[in-house]
Amino acid sequence: MKKAAILCSLALVGMGYTSQAQITVKKAPLAIKPTFYQPDLINGKPATNLNTRAKNQAIESTTVFWSEDFTSGIPADWTQNGSSANSRWEYRGPSSNPNSNTGSRGAFATGTGTIQSPTRATGFLIFDSDYLDNGGVAANAGSGSAPTPHIGRINTDTIDLSMQSAVELKFNSYARQFFTNYFVAFSKDGGATFSDTIELFTEVAVNDATADDLELSFNVSNYIGGEAEAMIQFIYAGNKPGNINGAGYYFWMLDDIELRSLPDNELRLTEVNGAPPIDITFNGNPAYTKYGAVQIDQLVPISCDANVYNYGAATQTNVSLEVEILDANGSNVTTLTSSASAASVPMLDSVDFTVLNTNSWTPSATGSYSLIYRVISDSLDANATSATDTVIFNVTDNIYAVDWGTTDNFFGSQSSASEMIAAGTRYSLENEDPDSSGAGLVFIEGVDILLSSLTDPTADLEIAIFDTAGFEFGSGFPSNATPVIRRSFTLNANLVGQNTRFPLGAEDSIYDNNTQTWTPTNHPVALNTGTYFVLVNFFPNATDGVIRIGNSAQYFQPAETAIFQTSDGDWFGGFLNSQTFEAPFIRLVVADAPRFDISINEMKATQFSVYPNPTNGLGKVNFEQGGTYKLRLYDMAGNLLLNKELSVNANEDYALDLSKYKAGAYLVNIQGEGMVKTIKLQKQ
Repeated sequence: MKKAAILCSLALVGMGYTSQAQITVKKAPLAIKPTFYQPDLINGKPATNLNTRAKNQAIESTTVFWSEDFTSGIPADWTQNGSSANSRWEYRGPSSNPNSNTGSRGAFATGTGTIQSPTRATGFLIFDSDYLDNGGVAANAGSGSAPTPHIGRINTDTIDLSMQSAVELKFNSYARQFFTNYFVAFSKDGGATFSDTIELFTEVAVNDATADDLELSFNVSNYIGGEAEAMIQFIYAGNKPGNINGAGYYFWMLDDIELRSLPDNELRLTEVNGAPPIDITFNGNPAYTKYGAVQIDQLVPISCDANVYNYGAATQTNVSLEVEILDANGSNVTTLTSSASAASVPMLDSVDFTVLNTNSWTPSATGSYSLIYRVISDSLDANATSATDTVIFNVTDNIYAVDWGTTDNFFGSQSSASEMIAAGTRYSLENEDPDSSGAGLVFIEGVDILLSSLTDPTADLEIAIFDTAGFEFGSGFPSNATPVIRRSFTLNANLVGQNTRFPLGAEDSIYDNNTQTWTPTNHPVALNTGTYFVLVNFFPNATDGVIRIGNSAQYFQPAETAIFQTSDGDWFGGFLNSQTFEAPFIRLVVADAPRFDISINEMKATQFSVYPNPTNGLGKVNFEQGGTYKLRLYDMAGNLLLNKELSVNANEDYALDLSKYKAGAYLVNIQGEGMVKTIKLQKQ
């Protein structure tokens, strides 16, 4: 346990993920200019976070000590001391100008709406950074009444909490940021000094926003509990470093602020020393990519862990982690439990993932699984705990994805000061296709890419797959790396604004004995087992055209899960302190081992046989019916090894020598005398 004032918002629990693996690829600065607000679209609708996370909080009665809902405007005993002097918070009320139906008036945030707090109609506060900088005119950036970088500070009156040792701060908030920090500071001496501070919205990416109805709550007992001259300060710091184009912009709205009593029993998930609130470890390795969808042949064991702190006033005993796994029907598949528990956790003490980690589980069938994390104690059972989070994990027949089913933002060309020209994801293909046992191969049908409707429909994409064996990525993408697959595609209007499949295989056909016809099919590409980067190179063609791909910000992924290249040739593993580029919607489509001219309706008559099977290398093909046949031998990658025309008598044997080939699976294809048939032959 670690004693710490871990003050996380319940509304944001589980969102601020960081990788526990060391970063080996450098991160790019978020040098992005503010742009007019224009949401990306999927199928004509704004992209939304599809996360199905659940939160259950025990409801306990609370007593409000102090509150402010701004019904009468900004209280007269509140003060402001912004930098510069004109950097001031504003009141929006039913009779103010502008009124409570108006959000930001800035040139770049226009149209983002207002806070949706319970008492919004009677008034709320806003620090309208965007408007203060440009007066609502994009061409006048930096010429407003208080140009960025600026800081807006507003202080409450002095609050007497001398009789209250356990105190919770609750308020409603709505914020959109561009190189901005948001703080709540606390004073014990009536504002002479502010010795304690909470930073908010660290997980919100540049140009992104929080929910407009966000309710935040914090245990502030260690900050102002028991103090007779407590004061709270809200700080919009529009001077965050790291962007060559300046800082500030956008807004922060506040409403319905309360100081109230704490619940006795409440545990909350939280970050601890950089570890995420909840996490999943694949294959026992924190550096292994966190796959939201895994193709069934590529399954590895997964285990779960969590970090938690005691938010409530009462000490919690025997704190442990339980992860219930449900199938798509809601039936329990298994329950994972932590092997250890924390005997005693006082208020604001934490327990981290070194204690709260579970045994491993490997799915056995395709389907959608709900992983329900519950942190329990002697006072909080699985039905009452507030430390509850649900993650959806999918096992599929053919889809392999690093994203977790969320569309949190889009990235791509013209999204950074140094143009992004390529992006990719890493996939572990460690298990061979079971239908080609011994061949050491995996078969790929194509790549699925989620393209924004803002993507240039005349653009070209190039998809290249690189084997990572021998990569030394710390010094950049290897200059001599050669892709094992490379395909080019030209987009059209029907391919953007949706998840589009780009086939990588070659055209082929399958013979149907029943209809005696050939059916066109796509012949998948064979890869040796290993780990690969799937890269997409961007080539917009329209003037000012862009290519934008969906991104999931469910987790901070381990190093090298996702990479991108800028026009100066540098490679990066994402952006600094941001999930804007974390898990791209660049999905592998895994196929079964191919069939080469295989009969769909196999003939009942045994017209030929291959024996012995398996063979040590010297086999025979026996022809029951005499005649003229073509015999072809393929490896499981589809390479033609033998092509021979035979004239045989009835019941004649033909010697088939595989001694010069490595152990594995092969396909023996026979065509002739009205018959096409293929048999898989295993060489030991």
